[in-house]
Amino acid sequence: MDHSLSPASGDIPGQAPVIAVFDLDGTLVRGECGEWFLRWLMRRRPWRLALLLPALPVIATLRALPNVRTRRAALSGLCWFATVGSDDAELDRLAGVFATGHAGAGSANPMRAGLDRLREHLSRGDRVVIASGSGTRVVRAVCAELGLDGVEIVATRERRRLGGLVVGERCLGEGKVLMLRAAGIPVPFGYAYSDSAADLPLLLAARRRFAISPSAPHLRRIMAGTDGDCAVLPWRTEPSGR
Repeated sequence: MDHSLSPASGDIPGQAPVIAVFDLDGTLVRGECGEWFLRWLMRRRPWRLALLLPALPVIATLRALPNVRTRRAALSGLCWFATVGSDDAELDRLAGVFATGHAGAGSANPMRAGLDRLREHLSRGDRVVIASGSGTRVVRAVCAELGLDGVEIVATRERRRLGGLVVGERCLGEGKVLMLRAAGIPVPFGYAYSDSAADLPLLLAARRRFAISPSAPHLRRIMAGTDGDCAVLPWRTEPSGR
């Protein structure tokens, strides 16, 4: 299957730029930056963990249920306990500190092959969008640390409640495509890259689809959902670094 960046069917030279949409976690950088950031915040303040412990069984149960709303509620709970008592300026600063450790120089998390592909899109004049289920604040910080200038970001939105943050709009599954549309990304677009079957709606919204080092269960679901029309790229096994 062709892995090159030849123009996708329907991409007409001289008209609107070709659009390439990348997932972030597991596609451009190893790990889950959103959850890792929340856990990092809690480890910095032990009293947050003390608050969380009584609610942990409820959060774990909600997360285990096969329902988008209950999983969103679980993430909101984790987000609230991790951020309660911190204002936006402090969270912005801490997101930058976290991003330096997560994706900065010396980290093994950046996926060089994915970042090279993204920069190749930019060098061609393509419109590049990162669509992530992680929170907007930490996604922006990680992208800045990776030096991803010139990309647009569509990510999970958070809102204030009772002194902390909860999930407002989740950029996941079909919601990711809806948020892209709302951000002015027309469907279908040229390219989509993701490691997860949760992004099947994203992959189906693209003319050319790429699964990034998917696990066997994710690969089966992606191939079944796309009728096999999806190339596999082994970025996670490529040497790390930039």
